[in-house]
Amino acid sequence: MAARQALQTISVAEAATTRLRESLFAGIFKAGEEIKDTQVAEEYGIARPTARIAVQQLINEGMLVRDPGYSARVRTFDPDQVRDIFRVRKMIELDSVREAKERGVALDGVRDAMGRFADLGNAPSWSKVAEADAAFHQAVVEAGGSERLRTYFEGITNEIRLLLALPETHFGRGESPYEEHEELFLALQGDTTMKQLERVWSYHLDESRDFLVGLLSAEA
Repeated sequence: MAARQALQTISVAEAATTRLRESLFAGIFKAGEEIKDTQVAEEYGIARPTARIAVQQLINEGMLVRDPGYSARVRTFDPDQVRDIFRVRKMIELDSVREAKERGVALDGVRDAMGRFADLGNAPSWSKVAEADAAFHQAVVEAGGSERLRTYFEGITNEIRLLLALPETHFGRGESPYEEHEELFLALQGDTTMKQLERVWSYHLDESRDFLVGLLSAEA
């Protein structure tokens, strides 16, 4: 008889952290909005110390900030921070697509991620679009085969998701989310040259960066 494996359980604090994180990704809270431990405790029906753990975890992840003596607030971004995030993102993704292209790796994970766009329907919520976008780009980085780059990319994924919660009505150049990422997928798996692939990928990332920079600059 096979050895029994213990089931993993999720603590109340972990569940609260996940729910609060998803709320941030969905754009329910505005940039800079205050999030009190008591507010989280009341909203989720949990004890205040448990709510504090959830809030602190998201502070550790860089999604919330808290100055001494004050409640936590949703992190805000300025244009220079966006440029820096996308600078790192671009380096990682371009290296990953080059490696995947040169080695002709299987793109099953990327293909599966494309399916998430196809499943969105005609009027998807922005949070679902952003979730599918994050899954697609994460799969591309994984296809690049570098464990360290995958880890680094995971480190900025939450920042990217939080940024994507800002422009609720925007996605790319007017194409549907599926069409926009299909262009990238076809370039990655097709007969395009490396130079063409890099150009298409760079344009996609630069366009997103410039839109977010413009949005934040206008708000400022």
